[in-house]
Amino acid sequence: MKIRQLTLLDEQSLQELQQTKYVVILVRELKNNLVQPTKKQALVCLKPNEMKVKGELFDDCLGNHYVGCTVLKGIHYSEAGNQIPVFKLPNNIQDYLTNQLAPIISLLDQKRRNYYAK
Repeated sequence: MKIRQLTLLDEQSLQELQQTKYVVILVRELKNNLVQPTKKQALVCLKPNEMKVKGELFDDCLGNHYVGCTVLKGIHYSEAGNQIPVFKLPNNIQDYLTNQLAPIISLLDQKRRNYYAK
């Protein structure tokens, strides 16, 4: 951003932009509620207090979901060009899977109750 553009931001937004940094992380793709075994490199912008990525959910611009594995400390984001740009989602993998499985669990409970009611 240029100096003229930075003056359009309020001071709190400017401080938040200065504190975030791009890091390279390893992620696994989440397809059909299954975590894939292959790891991929991804690029994400994080604040210093959000550096824990294991078990966190990430999303790319195409709507694909990824599960974070680890932060790669020795690799700078400009060194490799095959990184997927991702964004951190507010919930983690446990919350996501709980929401996905809740209707299935309630259906199984209902069928179990109806089976024993007869």
